[in-house]
Amino acid sequence: MSLLRRLLIEAGRRAAQNPELRRGAARIAGEVYGKVAPKIENAGRHVVETARQTSSEVRATDDPLGFARRFRDRLLPPEDDRR
Repeated sequence: MSLLRRLLIEAGRRAAQNPELRRGAARIAGEVYGKVAPKIENAGRHVVETARQTSSEVRATDDPLGFARRFRDRLLPPEDDRR
């Protein structure tokens, strides 16, 4: 094991044993989750709605590749390449 790797692992162990550091990390994680959770939920709803719309046009069991292409195109519209 390299010296740098050992140092990083030991630093991680010591950080995990420090209660003050763990409380700070938990506080930061809570703040980040509070900001990100609504966006993740909205993205999930968008994926489900896109799948429903696509399945109304193409059956995934009949044409899986066509379904996947249409789903991708609806979910991720092509970007404008003009720079």
